[in-house]
Amino acid sequence: MSEAPPEFVTQHGPALARMCERARAARFKVADEHLRDAAYRGVRAAGVLDGGGVDGYIDAIHAEDLSLALACQAGESAPWEHFITSFRPALYAAARAIAGDEMRGRELADSLWAEMYGLEVRDGRRRSILSYFHGRSSILTWMRAVLAQRHVDYLRSQSRIEPLDDREEPAPNISDAQNDAPNSDRARYVAMLGKALDAALKSLAPRDRMRMAYYYRHDLSLKEIGRLMDEHESTVSRRLARTRDSLKLAIERTLREGDKLSHDQIRLCYDFAAGDLQLDLSRALPDIE
Repeated sequence: MSEAPPEFVTQHGPALARMCERARAARFKVADEHLRDAAYRGVRAAGVLDGGGVDGYIDAIHAEDLSLALACQAGESAPWEHFITSFRPALYAAARAIAGDEMRGRELADSLWAEMYGLEVRDGRRRSILSYFHGRSSILTWMRAVLAQRHVDYLRSQSRIEPLDDREEPAPNISDAQNDAPNSDRARYVAMLGKALDAALKSLAPRDRMRMAYYYRHDLSLKEIGRLMDEHESTVSRRLARTRDSLKLAIERTLREGDKLSHDQIRLCYDFAAGDLQLDLSRALPDIE
């Protein structure tokens, strides 16, 4: 039985159809109904179900990655082989960068693979954390963000079990010191990304900035933006995609040349800010009456 209510499917039919077309789900034998259900879960989790940003949310879904995640949750071998071949090298590299240690990075990545595969079985079904992936970011960005959080959790757990020596003077609070380090890194990376984003947005052409503001700050649909800017809906979608690509290049150039960050450190900026970047966009873009 479908999770998505009929009125949701009817009201947002065109956006859902575009998402299903982008997903190329037939190669993994994922039905359109399952994609629509996943989109509904994502919209509900994002808290935009009762707002005007549903179509925009659906149009921004990384549909191919969502399709792959759904196929892997179903336990099919071919999607898992594709998943492992496509993402294992990048995931191990990200884990090494986050942990700062080859062995710990390997353990971190392997534990995430196990969680995604779902070693725990309930009611005859494997429980996979891929069920929390809704396609708001790419699946690789999502996995990096989970790795970063798992590493922070590991550091906190280590601080709680650190043995105390009663024969010596009380030591500085190890828990605070270890907790401060990852939180400090997270704040620093997010701040650098936010500063680079602000600079990139200011460099946009006025119409590109206005189009982004309508979409991200005011939650207008592609059709509404097209009407306001005298552009076809497909043109709005294409130009938004082009502007996002331009922003990404400008942001990474600033981080690389201005902040002197390595490729892995730039990835960490995105990882630590995962889920917050769209909020940063809404704050940084102009408020258009």
